[in-house]
Amino acid sequence: MIRINLLTEAKAAAARKKAPLLPTGAKLNNLLFIAGLVVGLAYLGIMGFARMSARRQLNEEITKAKLEAERLRSIIDEVKGYEDKKKNLEDKINLINQLKTNQKGPVRLMDEISKALPDLVWLTGLEVSGNQIVMRGKTLAPTAVATYLENLKRSPFFAEPVFRSLGQDGGGQGVYSWEMNLTFKPAAALAAVGATAPEPTPAPKPGRKGA
Repeated sequence: MIRINLLTEAKAAAARKKAPLLPTGAKLNNLLFIAGLVVGLAYLGIMGFARMSARRQLNEEITKAKLEAERLRSIIDEVKGYEDKKKNLEDKINLINQLKTNQKGPVRLMDEISKALPDLVWLTGLEVSGNQIVMRGKTLAPTAVATYLENLKRSPFFAEPVFRSLGQDGGGQGVYSWEMNLTFKPAAALAAVGATAPEPTPAPKPGRKGA
């Protein structure tokens, strides 16, 4: 009995020694398939994780960009508010300056016209339309009107005066009527507030040669 068992064990050991170490045939194909499947699943898992990480990072960057845009929008709105306030202040300042010009302009205009008047010349009419002025007057000496014209030319508050007419009145009393046009410069008048006007040239006395 013991002998038979020994023979059986010896045959089994010999069979195991003769069996191949590596799988062959169908078993090998199954192992390769399983290994490929495992590698493929691992690759898909890695790629999926990488895409999820990239998407998460992209979402974080988008969120940061939105927050920065909101912050910048608030700054832009604040700057725009300052600009609107600045423009309103500038408009008010311009309006105040314009009112000052309108207030001082006529006063300066009449002051300059009066200062430039020489002897023997007086005004009978003054029409003002914007900055355009039409003056009419009378004189006892035509040369005195020429002196008045030269005084106005030297004033920085008027453009070149234009002499329109000069003629003797029909009464024959030695009185002449005259008319001239002027353009007033209110900006120069406002800038030169307090400045002294040029001294008028004295008119020649009546009875001299050429009067």
